[in-house]
Amino acid sequence: MIRPALQQQPACGWRRSRASWRGLCILAAVLFTIAPDAFADDRQAALAEALETARAERAEALEALEQTRERIAEEKPGLAREFAETELELREKRRLVRIARTSLADREAEVRQLERDLATRRQDATYLAGLLKEHALRTDTLATPGQPMLDLAPEAVVPDTADPASTLDARLPVIDAAIDQLEALLGGSTQSGRAATPDGEILDGTFAAVGPVSWFASADGRIAGEARPSRNGEFPRIHPLPSAAPVAALTAGEPADLGIDVTGGKAEVLAEVEGGFVNLIRKGGLWIWPILFLAALSLAFGCVKFLSLIRIREPGDAWINAILNALDAGDREKAAGLARDASHPVGPVIEKLIALPAGASADQAEETLYEQLMSVQSRAGSLLPVIAVTAATSPLLGLLGTVSGMIATFNLITVFGSGDPKPLAGGISEALVTTLFGLMVAIPALILHAFLSRRAQGIVETTERLGLAFVNGVRGR
Repeated sequence: MIRPALQQQPACGWRRSRASWRGLCILAAVLFTIAPDAFADDRQAALAEALETARAERAEALEALEQTRERIAEEKPGLAREFAETELELREKRRLVRIARTSLADREAEVRQLERDLATRRQDATYLAGLLKEHALRTDTLATPGQPMLDLAPEAVVPDTADPASTLDARLPVIDAAIDQLEALLGGSTQSGRAATPDGEILDGTFAAVGPVSWFASADGRIAGEARPSRNGEFPRIHPLPSAAPVAALTAGEPADLGIDVTGGKAEVLAEVEGGFVNLIRKGGLWIWPILFLAALSLAFGCVKFLSLIRIREPGDAWINAILNALDAGDREKAAGLARDASHPVGPVIEKLIALPAGASADQAEETLYEQLMSVQSRAGSLLPVIAVTAATSPLLGLLGTVSGMIATFNLITVFGSGDPKPLAGGISEALVTTLFGLMVAIPALILHAFLSRRAQGIVETTERLGLAFVNGVRGR
């Protein structure tokens, strides 16, 4: 606010002095021009006076300028210090603003990271709570006979709540109950109950559970063996042992030597599921029978065709030469006999050519040859289309059986749901049996058809080659 006022004063003083000098000069010039003689003295006096006035004004202006410069010089250090302080204050405020902005971004990033960690911890808590609930339910549901149940209050397996941490805290007693159950199983536990024999008889007795295996000994001592849960949820099934004494000793708390099925009965079930070739046929359902019919048809036709083709023996060029020599000798009967003796379709063809009249032309002989070749080709390729049809139809029937089986499986899913995958897997495996049999029929049928077709084509080519050799030999002679 001080600097503008100090800067205006020197400028005004200079302007006034310059304007005074200019006015005086113009006035002197005018007077000198108008009256150079009359006003010479007055002009000189006026000019002298104006010069003095101008000098006085110039001195005042210079003095004012010097005073202004002195005031500026006095005020400049203070203004410089004030400007420097203001600049430092501005820099500090800018730094604080930058720090505030950076801190805000860091805090927001940290808050977002904490939110992500919280979501992860909630997911972990929900997952662990689900595992505990599943363990409790599966342990009580799939427990083998004689095993102690989990000592849990009903409210331990609570429904899922909005707070995963609360749900997890409520299900932590499942761990203690499971540890207590394992300790009881390691030492063995006994329990009275009822079990079913393989004949369906229900017997009272005692279960002895050691680890994941349970045994049952009837109260009358007639039967004893490994006890396994029933599939339909009824009484456990007994797999009898040759002697009931070891199980009776075990239930009495005495040492016993017993065998353990490490597969938990799965090996026996797997053997029942596989069941061999006959069981596969039974699983195939309705569509397995057309596939088996096509297999029998392809096998029968293939065997007949194979036997008919292996009896054919290909004659050589000496055979054709012998026939031509007999014709040259005029012995048509001998030539026809040689043709009939050939175990090859070319024999009847050559015999037909020999039977042509003596004056028949070579063109007529060639036409007769190609006419006979068509008959040979038809006989050589007989039954092969049937084998090709069986090879092409068997996979389609297998696919049809699979699709129908899958439809039946999905109908079961619609009615009973998909909670247990075992029945679904069994239905799907049975549906795929027809595809298996279709491929088992199609692949050998394709190989057989390719082999027999190649053999038949070779017979036709040999017939054509030997027939042309005969015609050319007759024409040359």
